[in-house]
Amino acid sequence: MLIPKNLNDIFHPIDDDGYDGEIVCKCGCKSFEICCFGEFFEKNKLGIEEYNGKYGQAVKAICKDCKKEYLLYDFALNGYDGLICEEGIVVPNEKLNKFTTETDNLFYIKMFLEYESEEQFSEEILGDEYLQSKYNFTMADRASIWSWLTIELRGVQSGIAYEDFVNEELA
Repeated sequence: MLIPKNLNDIFHPIDDDGYDGEIVCKCGCKSFEICCFGEFFEKNKLGIEEYNGKYGQAVKAICKDCKKEYLLYDFALNGYDGLICEEGIVVPNEKLNKFTTETDNLFYIKMFLEYESEEQFSEEILGDEYLQSKYNFTMADRASIWSWLTIELRGVQSGIAYEDFVNEELA
């Protein structure tokens, strides 16, 4: 089962393959504030936004109880196109904005992560001399480089599901 390094302690799989999971803080809390960077193309749907000549999108969760911050996703670090194709840029924390709705400022979080196959990752990433000279990837890095990502939020206060808050093909 693949679990990304940045989500290792907080991603709890809810399917047998480990693609779907819920986010639970190390303290046990499931309620989070959301801070994000990106362009909203619908009211509650976060897209990629141009930033400093490249592209950025990031989602951070802050635990309601202990205030621990977790970077759930950054296009430049987790996205195949953002990292491998170097189209992404890491967005500084001060550019992240708090996400709230008319009814909610705390959210439960579910994520779906899709990966390239081992064979494809081996051929395209591990077998690429340029990428290897620059990043020195191993098969263990496959868990942190996604080809597709969805993040679904559910309001703690209202119970409203914000499906596809993020829904990005990353490869």
